[in-house]
Amino acid sequence: MADTRQPSGVPSVVTASRFLVSADAVKVLVYFSELGGITSEVESTEYISASSNKGEIVHSRQFGKTKPPTVVLKRGVDGGGEMWAWHRMVLEGLDAARVGATLTMMDAGGKARGIYELTNAWPTKLEVTGMKAGASEVVYESVTLTCDKITYIVPAG
Repeated sequence: MADTRQPSGVPSVVTASRFLVSADAVKVLVYFSELGGITSEVESTEYISASSNKGEIVHSRQFGKTKPPTVVLKRGVDGGGEMWAWHRMVLEGLDAARVGATLTMMDAGGKARGIYELTNAWPTKLEVTGMKAGASEVVYESVTLTCDKITYIVPAG
């Protein structure tokens, strides 16, 4: 693994210029310009018990229910339609829509700066925004991917 530390020994901050989502099983290879966020959450649950020596009530917080991880991405619409085809599989209830996918953060030179493996990923939401007749604004496609698990992998080199 390459040392990503600055001369001062402090790790360098990851900067990304684009994000690549790939999922071979559904023939998706799409670049995104914006990562809205990666969310992985575990709820905390209150646990109340009585101590054994004096019967005092003890309050503590424990790990609770996990929520499915999500990834929100945004890009200019290019007419490719790969994400819409994948989402169509979900709308039709096809089990084949749940696939292993990879999200790669790439720097301006095209080097991978972070890789996230998404287990059983599927697009739960697609949204097209920014359309106005006669305007020259970019039309954006926003995609929310939900998965069972996200694993971070430090890229080699």
